Amino acid sequence: MKKTISLIVICLLVSSQLFAQKKKADKETLEFRYEAEATVGQAVQGFTLLKVFTYSKNKNVATSQAGKNAVHAILFKGTADYVNGNTRIKGQRPLISNVTAYDENLEYFKEFFQDGGQYQRYIQFVNNGIPDAGDVIKVGKEYKVGAKVLVNKDALRKCMEDAGIIKGLGGMF
Repeated sequence: MKKTISLIVICLLVSSQLFAQKKKADKETLEFRYEAEATVGQAVQGFTLLKVFTYSKNKNVATSQAGKNAVHAILFKGTADYVNGNTRIKGQRPLISNVTAYDENLEYFKEFFQDGGQYQRYIQFVNNGIPDAGDVIKVGKEYKVGAKVLVNKDALRKCMEDAGIIKGLGGMF
């Protein structure tokens, strides 16, 4: 009987600790602490290839949040240029130019970016999201983890148009 109670207590402690880590990861994600840049590689028409560097105290959390950050970058921040020697790839402007769009549509975006949320429809990880050896960097007490992500920019634009967050391209002419 004592062993059963001990086992139950241990299970509860472990699950509460995992839940606390999950909540912390979700909080970090909503802060959207990342850098995004254009990167070398091929992307089919309508897709954008970018490298996202996510900051977190846990390497695995940083890697798992890279998809959310990639979509957030395409929507709100755009991507920085990639420059390495003679190689230069121009970054992109964000799809949403209204700087208050996130706050104005906060409930929509909270649901959109939740784990298992709609954002997942628009991403594909390169190399299964496994960072290259040089893309896991210890910075103080946290990690900066880089992952390459393909984002279906055309479909994402259509989603934002359908949600009424941005105007359709047809309405501009």
